[in-house]
This record gives sequence, structure tokens and C-alpha cells, in this order.
Amino acid sequence: MKILLTGASGFIGQHLLSALQAEGHQIVACVRRPERWQTRFPEVKWLSCDYSKDHDSQVWLPRLADIDVVINAVGIICEKRGQRFEDLHTNAPIALFKAAEKIGIRKIIQVSALGADENAESTYHLTKRAADEVLLTLDVDAVILHPSIVIGRGGGSTTLFSAMAALPWLPVIGKGEQKIQPIFIDDVKACVLALLQDWPLGGQRLELVGAKPMTFLQLLASIRNWLGLKATSAFFLPIPFMKMSARINDWLGMGPLNSESLGMLLRGNCGNPSSVTTVTGIKPRTIEAGLLENPATTADRWYARLFFLRPLLRLCIGFLWIFTGIISAFVYPVEESYQLLAATGINGILAPIMLYSASVFDGLLGVATLIAYKIRAVVSLQLLLMFGYMVIISWALPEFWIHPFGPVTKNLPLIVATLIMLVFEDETR
Repeated sequence: MKILLTGASGFIGQHLLSALQAEGHQIVACVRRPERWQTRFPEVKWLSCDYSKDHDSQVWLPRLADIDVVINAVGIICEKRGQRFEDLHTNAPIALFKAAEKIGIRKIIQVSALGADENAESTYHLTKRAADEVLLTLDVDAVILHPSIVIGRGGGSTTLFSAMAALPWLPVIGKGEQKIQPIFIDDVKACVLALLQDWPLGGQRLELVGAKPMTFLQLLASIRNWLGLKATSAFFLPIPFMKMSARINDWLGMGPLNSESLGMLLRGNCGNPSSVTTVTGIKPRTIEAGLLENPATTADRWYARLFFLRPLLRLCIGFLWIFTGIISAFVYPVEESYQLLAATGINGILAPIMLYSASVFDGLLGVATLIAYKIRAVVSLQLLLMFGYMVIISWALPEFWIHPFGPVTKNLPLIVATLIMLVFEDETR
């Protein structure tokens, strides 16, 4: 079959893309930047789509030519600049669904979310539910999938939980007794493939959940065991403290913890797998079984342990540059700074110009690092400055190489740390 897949660059979307290709289906994939994906999947027809703007069904009609099945896997867990829940979860999908109905496509799979029901409270769930409800009013044979937390390599939740599980102690909210029922990504793929082979008539809502519920603490313990790390104790984070932290992060926007995601976790995330088994014949496994069939690698352990060090490294390097600028301009004795500059041939009016402009520049590089603004360009300038300083000092003040406080030799580990920061930041974009 020829399948239009939206959200093909996301976690679930990428896994579905590979599974559908393996089954011999033709894929038309919609992403924001198709040029990034064309070389990786040359057999796929990549289309450029902007879910924040493509809210008119007329925009989708030409993309649906000769399509047999539509699978919508677009979803974000938190809003970012230019990405609003209502646009991505409601407006764009509704336009797509109406276009599919108009052109005569009857088979549509909507990847919604467990909790997008009549009891929904979060904007995430409410916007998913809005698209679900419109889809069920159309003259199509829709299947709405309500996945719980999906576990698998590359998933945002899995990455975060692995990092938490790799800490010296397991951090849990309250007593970690929140009930969840995560499902393994392989079971999600199996259900979608089964639906394509034997499509159910009429509108269907299927809860994609694992074989049994578990607590959040049990999930972290299972992932820690999967990583091959020794069992450890848990430390309990009071719920009021976490709510306050989440409200702060609503403004900062750093990481997945915000008021909405915390509220969804505290609400619980469980369902009944019997309906999906009845319709597809797929019996979801327990998370422990899924992890056992996909052993952790050294890369998994490294990434889990480095996850929380990534933002810490960027913060430290950023503050170092800001601190250097402040010390140079306002703390270190000006006359001694001028003497050092004189040793490099900078005298007279050029000395204060060089001193204060370099201080400001250092501070700006530090601020840009903290907010991760054009990080590649910023890192290039930092490396250029450090190498430049080292060359000038080696020529004019070589004694600094053997200074007991190591003002020059400390640049060497800083250069390596800066390069590591660049790798980390590149991987998150």
C-alpha cells in the first residue's frame, strides 16, 4: 500500500517508517526539513510540511494523491517557539483528515495519547482529543490509537528515564507510587502492521498499553537493571517541591518537566490491553520482557550517565566565560593587566580598548553559551580565542606555561570540554 506518514521524524514515526518499509509499503513522509532525511531513506518520498501553518485541507489534497492509508504520528510533549499544541495536535491533523475524506481515503490511523478522553485536563491531552473527536465524525474507517508511555531506544521518555535510573540514587516524585502502564515500541509497530493487514470497519479507539501496570519506581528499577547497574536506593522528592519546580520550568523551558507533564504523571497512565488484542491479535508484553529482548549496549550506559552532565557542562562553560569577562574588567588590577598587554606589544590607548572589548566579548560568548545561541559559531569563536591566547602567551609570556596555577595549561582540558559540549548540543538539535 501507499501510505502517507506524518511526524515521520519523531520517535514513533521513525520506528513506523522502518517497519512499514520492511513490509514493502510505499511511504510518503511529511517532515519539516526533508533534505535531512532523503539520504538516510532514499526509497521514501519526502514532503516538506509545516504543521504550525498547514491548517487548510486544500494544502493537503495534492500530498494525498494515490494514497491508500494515512497515519498521523505528529506529537510534541511540550510547547516550544513556533510549536503550539493546538496547531500540531488539532488544527493540522483536522485539515489532513478532512482532506483525506474529501479525496476518498477511508483508512486513517491517528496516534493520539492515553488520557485524551472525557477526563482530560492538560492542554496536551485536550488538543489530542479535539482531533480525535473530529476524526470520528468523518465518513472514514478511523482507528485512534491511545498509547501510554512508549519505551524504546531513541524515545524522549526512555532517554530521560534511563538517565534518572543511572543516577547514584533513583529520584522519584512523592513515593514513586504513580501507576503507569508503558508499552514497548516493538508492540506499537506490531499493532499498526496488524491493522494494515486486517483493517477494522467503523471508528475504533484502542488503548496501547503494556501487559500490566507498574509504579514509576518499578519502571526506573527495571531500566536500571536493563542498564546493568547495581540496585540502589531511592530518594523521594516531595510533590509540592516538584510542582514548584515544574512551575519554574514552565517559564525556563529546560527539559520535559513542566506543570502539564507532572500533572499527567500524577494522574496515572493505565489502560486495558484486551481491546487491542481483540482487534489486532497482538498481545503486548511487559516492559521487563521487552527490555530483555533488547539488551543495553555500552552506548546506552554512556548516554544515560552523561545525560544530566550535558546541560551542566554548558552552564559551567558559559559561566566561566562570563566570570572571565567580569574579572578582567572589574576585579583584576588594571595596571597589572596593562603590564601584561604591554608585554605583547599593546600600549597606550590601545590597552584599555583591548582590555574592555575583550572582557565584553568574553561575557557575550558566555551568555550565548548559556542560551545555546548559534552554538557552533560560538564554539568556533571560543576555540579561536583560546588558541589565539595560547599562541600570543607562548610568544610573549612563555613563563606562564610553568606557572604553578596553570593559567595556560588549563586551556587544554577546557578546549576538550568545549568540543564535548559541541557534540552534546549537536545531538540534541
